[in-house]
Amino acid sequence: MNMLRLVRQAFAAIALLALGASAATSVSAQTKPYTINVILPLTGPGASLGKDEATALDALEKFVNRTGGINGAPVHFEVVDDQTQPAVAVQLLQQILTTHPAVVLGSALAAQSQAMAALVPNGPVLYALTPNLLPTPGGYVFSTSANTRDLTGVGVTYFRLRGLTKFATLVTNDASGQNNLEAIEAALALPANKDVKIVDREVFSFGDVSVDAQAAKMKASGAQVIFAVANGTGFGTSLHGLYDVGIDAPVFTSAANFSPQLLNSFKTFLPKELIGSGASFFNRDRAASDPLKKPIDDFYAALNAEGVIVPVATHAFAWDPGWLVVNALRSIGTNATAEQIRAYILRQKAFPGVQGIFNFTTNDMHGLDVSGLLVLRSDPNSPGRSIVVSKQGGAPK
Repeated sequence: MNMLRLVRQAFAAIALLALGASAATSVSAQTKPYTINVILPLTGPGASLGKDEATALDALEKFVNRTGGINGAPVHFEVVDDQTQPAVAVQLLQQILTTHPAVVLGSALAAQSQAMAALVPNGPVLYALTPNLLPTPGGYVFSTSANTRDLTGVGVTYFRLRGLTKFATLVTNDASGQNNLEAIEAALALPANKDVKIVDREVFSFGDVSVDAQAAKMKASGAQVIFAVANGTGFGTSLHGLYDVGIDAPVFTSAANFSPQLLNSFKTFLPKELIGSGASFFNRDRAASDPLKKPIDDFYAALNAEGVIVPVATHAFAWDPGWLVVNALRSIGTNATAEQIRAYILRQKAFPGVQGIFNFTTNDMHGLDVSGLLVLRSDPNSPGRSIVVSKQGGAPK
């Protein structure tokens, strides 16, 4: 009889444990996620950039939630489509601001990001997922990667040290294009580049279907290098024009255009030498003691799990800001204010991201500079679809 009682008590204890575990699971499953609003171009000419960045944030969300969330609470990146239109981006941000968020991410292009930045001089934190922005030092707006002057400057250094000093520029006539042109001119203003000159400046509209007339002028200028820095479909239009008029010079572009899918869609008119800037994550062969090894390995593993075998710059443009914000929330808590998140980011002096070691204490709202940048050459036959052709800072290997 005593044995039977003991068996019954054991079964009862097991049942209670199972009930407790079920209740705990139910409570965990019902934990409200911390939602971070994201505004990206998922349609329109900038869709290729926005979709890459949305994919990266989806991968980051799963990675964060697998590794404890935000102090136990899951995170969720809520992405909405700005249709590659500044007016739509502003409208979406105005709607989001009514919910009093501490932080918002986006957009993938300068025109939308600049328009949104004007709405948040005193918060919330706006972390633009484009490097093509120059936020006010110490403010509430941050911009991913190194600034465009440095991303362009590493290419200028690379070509100058190869003896190529005559450049032509082809940019769009919007805010992104203006910022890109100013970045190239700022890089050329550095003393080391005093012998480098822009021999032709051409512009076109994002909606143009041909730039053959502009390309013909660049060919006649004797340019040795073409800086074609429009993104997405605008980049394809640029390449087609260069091909149509028979320009055989190297082409420098944004690393955001090094997406294998994007370049594959332009494969019939790609230049022989397509060059772009790159960041730390392109170098994966790192010692275990390297502070960048784990962040970069985690980045590749998370993107690979989403079917992205070859992560590109646009993935990193979204991953690092998202990861910085998550770490701020893990440190401060889910009740963090915009001021607290801003202060957390501004005091980071050696934050290891996938694009490099971030240091925001220099008053640069990007947190990265030219010293850690690389130059890439598109190579469809290599496993990564591109190869590193420079040392850090741009000197050719």
